[in-house]
Amino acid sequence: MTDIDRRRRRRRLLLILSLLATVSGLVVLTVLNQLGKDRAGVIAAFLSVLAAAAAWEATGRASDTAEEARRTAEIVARIERDRWLAELTPQFEFTLTREGDRAAKLLVHLAGPDALGHLDAVTVRIGDDDYGHTPTQQRLGYINPDGPTPGELAAHVWGPFRLRPRMDQADEHGRELSFTDLSVGRGKPLVLDRTMPGTWMEGKTYDSWQREYEGHPLRLLFTCRRGEETWQIARTVDNPDWRPADPSVAN
Repeated sequence: MTDIDRRRRRRRLLLILSLLATVSGLVVLTVLNQLGKDRAGVIAAFLSVLAAAAAWEATGRASDTAEEARRTAEIVARIERDRWLAELTPQFEFTLTREGDRAAKLLVHLAGPDALGHLDAVTVRIGDDDYGHTPTQQRLGYINPDGPTPGELAAHVWGPFRLRPRMDQADEHGRELSFTDLSVGRGKPLVLDRTMPGTWMEGKTYDSWQREYEGHPLRLLFTCRRGEETWQIARTVDNPDWRPADPSVAN
């Protein structure tokens, strides 16, 4: 129940009480009439009560109407704003090219929309796969002193590629970087490295680790800002199979 509905219920209750008071007044008038008392003052009093109740109800209705109009205007404005933001959602295109055996270059191209013009700032974050990687012991509240810490698990990139750490302002884990002033029709090249198994993953080699991510896409989360407006956009880039057809052929 909204505030307007609650106010309406209170007004209806008070109006009913006023009507009951009026009926009671008529009874009193009848008694006074039988006793021969002056009824003019009593009538005036009851009429003033009724007038006050009617005025109060009219004022409440006007207030509710104004409140409903204000809320409707807010809803319409919010719908229009959401539609406008959706129309200006940044549109990205990606080109992934090989750079040596274990590296790649990702060109992030801002293709539109034309009305967007530019972005003041863009943050690119590498996303993980959909699997849970917290050991069972940690989920149960036990920490293995020989195992990875929660911080190590969170910092590790669980996917085929990561940003090159500390390159172009990327963080030390290759998880995230930010840049400024990207115009529609322009792009930003990002240097990527193929991920390695965690230092705590005993017996797991680079090749076995990468085989686990064959066919898994590179996941990206963009946070884009222009003025006071912000968009969060999740995108994926196909992970190409760059292995030679003949394993004996060197890369």
